[in-house]
Amino acid sequence: MLKRLSAVLVVAFSAAPALAIECPITHAIYEQPGGDVSLRFTALPEDAAVNQIAAFSIAIDGVTAKFDGAIYLPNGFGQPNGVVGLDCTGADGEQCGFWEGVVYALGGDGIEEYPHDAEIGLAAQMAPRQVLLPQFAVNVWYSLLRQDAFADERNVLDTFTLTACAK
Repeated sequence: MLKRLSAVLVVAFSAAPALAIECPITHAIYEQPGGDVSLRFTALPEDAAVNQIAAFSIAIDGVTAKFDGAIYLPNGFGQPNGVVGLDCTGADGEQCGFWEGVVYALGGDGIEEYPHDAEIGLAAQMAPRQVLLPQFAVNVWYSLLRQDAFADERNVLDTFTLTACAK
């Protein structure tokens, strides 16, 4: 009986369609389970560095601080690196470093480097199904934001899943 139930569950879950959204990266909206943590890509700012390939923001329900992020291709090394800044308490609105690391994405063949194709441009680049910011959640856990970010048994994770496309 247990083997038959296991087989039925495997067939049922493997038959479920995978979420497939065709969305330009600049319109992509990602969330974590429960929807309390989201990541949104935006167009590059006019003053973006030459090697910046993406801009995004992260919002965590219950946390008033604003997380702004960017992804860069460092000179001489093609692995996409990301940075997330956090609003500082200063009146000048300057960003403080909060997270920095390699950015990964879920592609057709599994986990791979964050996609970047300079020939087609950011506006035409399609959003990956998931974006991974390794150790982002650890930085939130060990920050002063911990109590608000993890309130009500909420989890903050490193993985963001594409859930919508803002048009």
